[in-house]
Amino acid sequence: MSSKKKAEKAPQAKGAEAESIIESYLIEQYRPFAVNDIIQNLHNKVSRTNTIKALESLTKQQRITCKTFGKIAIYVCNEQELTSTNIGTGTDVSIETVTQLREELLETEKDRSEYSAQLQGVMRHPPNEELLAIVEAKKAEVLEVNNMLQNLLSDWKPENEELIQTVRAYEQKIGKELSARKKILNSAIALMKEALSLKNIDEFLVRVMPGTFI
Repeated sequence: MSSKKKAEKAPQAKGAEAESIIESYLIEQYRPFAVNDIIQNLHNKVSRTNTIKALESLTKQQRITCKTFGKIAIYVCNEQELTSTNIGTGTDVSIETVTQLREELLETEKDRSEYSAQLQGVMRHPPNEELLAIVEAKKAEVLEVNNMLQNLLSDWKPENEELIQTVRAYEQKIGKELSARKKILNSAIALMKEALSLKNIDEFLVRVMPGTFI
């Protein structure tokens, strides 16, 4: 029985070859990409390390353009001169061309929205140089809260629990009494309004007992 040979993995491009692949891809797509997008869209033809090296080299050679938004770097090919002869007077433009351009525009707008959302997310985070100060401030807050808890625990007296329960019981009893008296008062006002045929009971109560009702 012949043994099955494992399919050999294609070697990943590097150096000048990687630069040529990435530059050609950016020119072909003619739109901005982040590093992860380039690696994914090239189906790992170039490793992440070699992709970053190639992008840095291409940028230094001014063969492509790099724009940074906070911590995000976006790469795009240099502006290309349009050589298409399909777009002329307007009468030569086909429906297929218009549809394709519209789809590309929608895709570009979608990418712009995604990158804008990523940028906003990055901008919400504090700069790296402020992180240490923020961490120290939070540590101080935690220490202060712990000290307050320790003070409360050390000053706590068991007899206070009985007093607290008594106060809570009185609060509950007073709440029930107020609720009952409010119902009685509302019933009395309703009977007064009906008996005297009053249209505006509030004005009547203010005249009879000024300062008692609001």
